[in-house]
Formats: sequence, structure tokens, C-alpha cells
Amino acid sequence: MLKKIILGLAIIILLPHISLAAWNDCPYDEKECEYPGECPKYLDTDEDSICDHSQPVPEDRNVKEIEEEQQGDLISGKDLKEKTVAEIAQLYNISKDTYAQELTKGIGYTIKPTDSFKLLHDNYNVEPSYAKDIAIAMTTNQEITIEEKEEKISPTYHLIQITLVLTILYLITYFLSKFKIITSFNHKKIWNILLTLTFLASGLLGILLIIKINFNLVIPLPFNILFWHVDIGIAMFVICIFHIIWHWPYYKNIFKF
Repeated sequence: MLKKIILGLAIIILLPHISLAAWNDCPYDEKECEYPGECPKYLDTDEDSICDHSQPVPEDRNVKEIEEEQQGDLISGKDLKEKTVAEIAQLYNISKDTYAQELTKGIGYTIKPTDSFKLLHDNYNVEPSYAKDIAIAMTTNQEITIEEKEEKISPTYHLIQITLVLTILYLITYFLSKFKIITSFNHKKIWNILLTLTFLASGLLGILLIIKINFNLVIPLPFNILFWHVDIGIAMFVICIFHIIWHWPYYKNIFKF
């Protein structure tokens, strides 16, 4: 019984990341994603080898492709990920050092001409479309606005959704224990197990991020490490609040003067 409850809670915790088949709604903020067999959400109804969730509907996409061609779009997002900053600068006939500086301004981290866009994507959520926008803007003497930069770089995290789901689940197990359907011990055991799992998962992903950034390594995982590190960290924090509430008299005595 306890195992079924824990399994059910774990599945419901992941509900904020589960979406119906649609276009351009990737919960991992991926663009032009090509991970068949690796990502559980991969869907390719138009058979173009790119996930439907990571691109606009075909009608809008065709319009965008025409606009990009007119603006001098010289490389696909897939091919760009395999290039370095210097290589893309050469393709667009712009200064590699100036290009790296412009990317640094938008991202907030120091970017070198030798950095690969695969590394920038995995560590800083830099999408190929943003890298191309910067290059095209430099060739046409245009500027990328702050709003456009934030839209292209910043992923969407699920603070409210995760907090609401976990709070509802906590209240369910709490009342189950009050009505003697499960014991109070099992109620706390469930949340202690979930706290341990989220702590281990968030900590492990954080270590992987440090390794990637400090040693400039690309870890080929089929998901965005930063995205899941943050979202799982949110879940861990919420469960920590439940834990503090249980032991509030203990913590209150610690800080009693």
C-alpha cells in the first residue's frame, strides 16, 4: 500500500512537465530538438526529424523560414550546435571577438570564441535562434532588445505549479493519516523518502553542472540539466518546508534567546 502511494505521488509530482501533443510547447525549452528514443515526449507527426513540441506549427514555421532566408539565415539550428563561436562568426563574416562579446552581454557569462554552442546550450540555455539573431543583427547593424534576449535565453521554471501540486499531495496524505487510512508514521515516511530523492537528484544534477562549467565538458544527456536541477530543487525546498513545520518546536527552541 505504501509503495503504491509513493509511486502515485512521484507520478503526480511530474505532472507539471507532462503536456498533451501540441506544437512549440516543450517543457524543457528545447528548440529544433532531435532526440528520438531518448526524450519521452518526442513526437514527430510531420516526419521532419524534429520534435513537434520544439518547433512552431508548419504554417508559422514556413513563414519564419522565409523571413530568416531573407534576413541571411545561413545555417540550421542543428548544424549551429556543432559549431564554435569563432566558426559562426566566420560564416557570417563578423569579428569572432566582437561576436563573443555580444553573446557575453546577453548571457551574463564570459563567452570565448573557442566555446561550442553545444556547451552554451547545455550550460546557459542559449538557443541556436538567439545565436543566429545576434550574428544577423551584427551583419545588418541592428540591435537585439533586452526583451528578446530574455525570451531567447531564459527557461521557464514551474515554481507555482510544483508548490501547488506538492501542497495538495501533502494535504491528501495528511488527511489520510487523520482518518486512519494510513498511519501517521507512513505519512511522514512518504515525505521523508520524497525529500531524500529530490535532495539526491538536485544535488547530483548540480554536481554535473559544476563539472560541465569548470572543466568545459559536454555531458550528452537527453534533457536540460539546469532546467531539471532548478525544478527538482523547487520541489525539495517545498518538502523542506513541510519538514520544518513538523519539527517547528525543535527549531523554535534553537533560536530562543
